Amino acid sequence: MRDEVFYIFTDQQLRMLIEGKVIGDSFPYDRSDEEETLAHINRLFYRINRIYNVVCEAEWNHFGSGYASFVEFFCYWKKDCIVVEEINGMREIEIRGILLDISRLAPVAIMGEDVRYKTIRIETNEEVTSGHGSILDAPISLIVGRELKTLAAELQNALEEFDYKRLTANEMSTPLSFKTKIPTTYRNEHQYLVLDAIFYWED
Repeated sequence: MRDEVFYIFTDQQLRMLIEGKVIGDSFPYDRSDEEETLAHINRLFYRINRIYNVVCEAEWNHFGSGYASFVEFFCYWKKDCIVVEEINGMREIEIRGILLDISRLAPVAIMGEDVRYKTIRIETNEEVTSGHGSILDAPISLIVGRELKTLAAELQNALEEFDYKRLTANEMSTPLSFKTKIPTTYRNEHQYLVLDAIFYWED
C-alpha cells in the first residue's frame, strides 16, 4: 500500500474536532447525527466480519471511561489466534492483528498492528483476563508489516466502500500549530500532534 496523505485538516477543523464537533461532507458526517454515524460504523463492522476467515472485535463503549472520539476495531485472521498454553483449566491465547480506529467526528481512520493476549477458562469459555496495546502512543505505530499486508488491503477496501480515508503516519506526526487542551494520556500539551486532535478519549 502506498504511503500517501489522503486528508489534510485545517487548524479550524482540528479545533472543531477537539471540541467534539462533527466535520465532513460525506454521509453520515454531513448530518451531524451521532446515532446515524454509529449506525454507519456498525455497518462497516459487519462488512469487515463478512471477510472470509476474518474476525473483527469492536470497542463501542468509550473504553469504560469518558467520551472517546473514535470506535476501535481489532481485526485478525482466524489462523492468527494461537493457543500458547493450557494449564490448570486455563487457555492462554495470543492474537496478532490490526487495530483500526474509526473517527466518530470525521470520515477518517487510522490503522496499525497489535498483539493481544487472552486467558480463557476452558470449561466455561469465559474470558478471565486480556491485554492489548494502542496505536495512539506514537505515529510510528501506524504501519502494517508484510505478514498482515493482505488483511490490511481487505480492510482498506472496506474503508473505501464506506467513504473513510485512511490517515498516514506522516500526517499524524505533524505537531499542532496552536495551543489547546486535549484529553490524552500519551503526550503533554506542549507535545500535541495532529493525531491527538482527532483520536482521543477522556480517561
